[in-house]
Amino acid sequence: MHRLSPAQRWVVALGTFAVVLLVVGVVGLVVGLSNRYGCLGAGESWPEERCLGDDSGIVWGSVLGIAGLLHLGLTGLAGAIVWTAAPTIAPGRLRRPAPNVGVNVVFTVGTLRQPEVQDALFGDPVPTAEDALAGWRVDDATSTDPDVIRAGGPGRRPSLRRGTSEDRVEGAALTLGYEWQLRDVDDHEPVDHQRIEVTLESGTRAWVYVAADEV
Repeated sequence: MHRLSPAQRWVVALGTFAVVLLVVGVVGLVVGLSNRYGCLGAGESWPEERCLGDDSGIVWGSVLGIAGLLHLGLTGLAGAIVWTAAPTIAPGRLRRPAPNVGVNVVFTVGTLRQPEVQDALFGDPVPTAEDALAGWRVDDATSTDPDVIRAGGPGRRPSLRRGTSEDRVEGAALTLGYEWQLRDVDDHEPVDHQRIEVTLESGTRAWVYVAADEV
């Protein structure tokens, strides 16, 4: 089973609509021509008097056919751009839980809270609940991750650092039921961060990614 990005699904839907438009136009054109030549008398090669309304199929068939061709051409161009810019068609990975692995909870203050990021990373959104972490603070630091730098220069992103007893960080707790999901989060986080286990304000034990020099 192949998975498509939302943009690719739109292109496929528009392409399907264009094909339907083209097919309806061709059918209408054939019916219109059949109606016109159905008026022929014996020995006639062209009707002297056309049947009433016999040109409607030709007109509408031509209009729909041309519209379908134009729509199909534009959709093909859009598809080429989308598939080149975001070539995300790939066979979906077979997801199986590792044996005897319990539920992992990951606390995040970044983009992992967004359903679209979860969908791209895990294939579906995961259970997410608001929570907070006491004694830590968020530092908007420059990333030293080589992948981030190659992607467009030193990027700034939130980084968790130890704070005072009065500090408190609000975020979200993601419930991950499979070990591969936790490994995917490890790969998603920058290399200059380390995963440690903490206790959230709700009392839940959770993994959190903090600046490596805080470990």
